[in-house]
Amino acid sequence: MKGTIRLSLDPISTLVYVALLILTIYNIRLSWNLAKLKSSVAVKPFESLSSLELNEIEKINHDRRKWSIVGNIFFVLSLVLAFAGTLNQLAYFLTLYTVCNIIVVKYNTQTFNVIRADRHS
Repeated sequence: MKGTIRLSLDPISTLVYVALLILTIYNIRLSWNLAKLKSSVAVKPFESLSSLELNEIEKINHDRRKWSIVGNIFFVLSLVLAFAGTLNQLAYFLTLYTVCNIIVVKYNTQTFNVIRADRHS
């Protein structure tokens, strides 16, 4: 038939698109929960943090920074692939970027849980 567009996806592409959709929804949910937590709970002043808490925050931030850099690399690759690659490649690297973003949000949640004022030591 002339003028008909046929959309066919191989199973791997379908899996990548479904994973991207599910992970994006999960990422939004995690970010939303973190934002609600931040707005509803007080944090300790910096001076009242123990050396153990400061060391824990430093370790979490170090790991978070690594994942943030990896996520930024995947995002830049996604931008390049948006113009020079295929849609499947773009979806794959956006999925990897989303996974890195989820890990960063989880590290942010861990950091916030360390500095919560109502946390029981």
